[in-house]
Amino acid sequence: MPNIGSRGTDLQKGEQITLFASAARGVADSGNSATHYVGGERIGYIFYLDVTAAATDNTDTLDVFIDWSLNGTRWFNGAHFTQALGNGGAVSFYTSFVVQGVDNDVALTANAAAGDTRGTMLAPYVRGRFAVVDPGAGAASFTFSLIGYAI
Repeated sequence: MPNIGSRGTDLQKGEQITLFASAARGVADSGNSATHYVGGERIGYIFYLDVTAAATDNTDTLDVFIDWSLNGTRWFNGAHFTQALGNGGAVSFYTSFVVQGVDNDVALTANAAAGDTRGTMLAPYVRGRFAVVDPGAGAASFTFSLIGYAI
């Protein structure tokens, strides 16, 4: 017998969340994904960043973040994936958030360090965010996707 949550989802099954579908993105595209309401029904999330093309200059960078919000308005950074370099080729990373343990007194006024996750941060709203930086005169481009799986 299914256990249906308040959003109409079967809580006995996992749920995929697409924050960024696979696409090529450059400096002008940098920004936020759509806001996803996930409620408080899940006990954990896994997010998978898949960079499938990065073939520009070594000084070009891609930073990807997972942000959480209690109200869909004020956002706090929960994870900052390892920075991808323009000449780094295809790379993949994952991070997870779970309801257990305690992160004491985390300053939320800044992003987490690259490669860091504030693993117990969960809230009813989640979004992805990214920034492409090209310090030269070229046209930096990274093809990537960011998906999540709720359990």
